[in-house]
Amino acid sequence: MRMPASLKLALPLLVWLAFFSTDASAQMNSSGLFDDVLNRYNAAASGWAGVITNAASWLFWLLVTISMVWTFGMMALRKADIGEFFAELVRFTIFTGFFWWLLTNGPNFASTIYASLRQIAGNATGLGQALSPSGIVDIGFAIFYKVMDQSSVWSPVDSMAGILMAVAILIVLALIGVNMLLLLASGWVLAYGGVFFLGFGGSRWTSDMAINYYKTVLGVAAQLMAMVLLVGIGKTFLDDYYARMSEGINLKEMGVMLIVCVILLALVNKIPALIAGVITGASVGGAGIGNFGAGAALGAAGMAAAAAATGGAALAAGAASAA
Repeated sequence: MRMPASLKLALPLLVWLAFFSTDASAQMNSSGLFDDVLNRYNAAASGWAGVITNAASWLFWLLVTISMVWTFGMMALRKADIGEFFAELVRFTIFTGFFWWLLTNGPNFASTIYASLRQIAGNATGLGQALSPSGIVDIGFAIFYKVMDQSSVWSPVDSMAGILMAVAILIVLALIGVNMLLLLASGWVLAYGGVFFLGFGGSRWTSDMAINYYKTVLGVAAQLMAMVLLVGIGKTFLDDYYARMSEGINLKEMGVMLIVCVILLALVNKIPALIAGVITGASVGGAGIGNFGAGAALGAAGMAAAAAATGGAALAAGAASAA
């Protein structure tokens, strides 16, 4: 009895994948991968503060000088009295001092706003500061490694279908982690890099740009708060589903996990932008910073399901003809 070509090709491939995945997991630890990337961005962004703050300070005092010359020059031309002069001097001093205070404390204020709203959301979910992008992605890696460990060359159809579904779950959870990482990284870049725009607060004609900086910071913080709330809730029931999964490969349980992950990704893509719209005035349908990969994830999940069905049918047909 001859073995079909499809089965001859599938069996060595599964054996190679099983050995390769074991070696790869031994060489690189996936735990905390996103947190490590995030910490590197945070360290790099915090190093910008001194240089960019100095540039913003130079711009600020340049605009202050221009504004002062224009304001008091016009008062001199129209021969304003001493009372009007001192009233304008007090107003100008308070205005300049307030925006200078906002500039010198810009990175600290932005970081405090992010941390405060993130802490509020973390306390609401009961996870506190323990919730991070890696927390949700590590569940995907745990499911993927579990399926790879339980895969067997003696059940190629179930093994291949389980591997494809585990890959789809990992991709969806990775996209959720990427969305959270995007918000945190963009917040730090805005806090340390965007402080330059606070330099425009030196003139009453351009001070709206400095106010918009803090409005944008608050909008990002609101998105981050909503993201932490959603991911915190999602991590809780994903941990529960994972704890109740059986030891072997159960395609029904894998299907439930995949649907739950897709629902969580859809929520993460829609809700934070809605919350931020309260501050920024954006429309409900407007895209937020953390809107990344929902279409790609749905496509990946669809292709994984189609590939599992096609591959399973081909292997089953090959096994039947071999028998």
